[in-house]
Amino acid sequence: MNFGETILNLISLKQEGSYWDFKRQWYESGHDGDLLLDIICMANTLDHHDAYIIIGVDEEHDFSPFDISNDPQRRNTQMLVTFLRDKKFAGGIRPVVSVEHVTGNGYDLDVIVIYDSTNTPFYLTENTRGVLPNNIYTRIQDSNTPRDKSADLHIVEKLWKKRFGIDLSALERFKILLNDTDKWNCDWGNKKYAYHSDFPEFQLIQADELESGWWPAAAFYTHPKMHMASLLLKFHDTVIYETELWCFDNFHKYLPKAENHCINHSLSFCYSYYLLNSIEGKLLTIFTNGKNDISSREPNYHQLLIFADQEEKKTMTVF
Repeated sequence: MNFGETILNLISLKQEGSYWDFKRQWYESGHDGDLLLDIICMANTLDHHDAYIIIGVDEEHDFSPFDISNDPQRRNTQMLVTFLRDKKFAGGIRPVVSVEHVTGNGYDLDVIVIYDSTNTPFYLTENTRGVLPNNIYTRIQDSNTPRDKSADLHIVEKLWKKRFGIDLSALERFKILLNDTDKWNCDWGNKKYAYHSDFPEFQLIQADELESGWWPAAAFYTHPKMHMASLLLKFHDTVIYETELWCFDNFHKYLPKAENHCINHSLSFCYSYYLLNSIEGKLLTIFTNGKNDISSREPNYHQLLIFADQEEKKTMTVF
């Protein structure tokens, strides 16, 4: 589901939620305090999800779309970034926002996207347009914290847990840490393990010796000899996820396991691929130092296809 479809789907629900809010029109001049409060509340959502202020939906009546193409108060991304820049946020850390546009059947909508962050809680250190200093504002279900109040203590605790990643399962934390391409110490071939430099309790472990194996992609390398071993993702001594370590070109190229897809379920027509948003895809980025280059001693012959996600795979393949 692309961005526009996501927004239209939220509108079709005809209700607001914990990470989306509706406005009939843009914030009027003189109501910057309302805009600031709404952004902070959305930035402090407990959901691990981008938040949306969808402008152009009549939330007080039937939630019907309302064209805002001629709204004189419209703002773009740069204007919002400038708006937040001089606000005194604790630690100088501000929500990251953008303004996106969605076009429907005869109407234009604007969407303020407040990107999901682990820098919660966001709060101000001085009174700004009635938004109080040191108050923690958040959004629970479809309601924001009132301007003259602060979130309940147990909610504040959850926001701090979100910052330190301790509100997540070990697997969810692992997936986030796998995005830290430069922080994984990997030296496959010389070592049988890798670990995150900031959180060494998260480790990649080659569980057994590399044994001779075969995968069609091996034929495209200079030396077609291939080896395989189990690869464990461990948190302390607990196995969180299990995949495989593949070694191509007679120990010259180390890659994570790829997926295999057979066209019309025929073993005669198969191809191998990575989804970069999957665990194996994230490992590929780490193993290749952020380049996603599967080449060894010869150029990449695209024997292993690489897609951003399942959606891109669907749009770029016809089988």
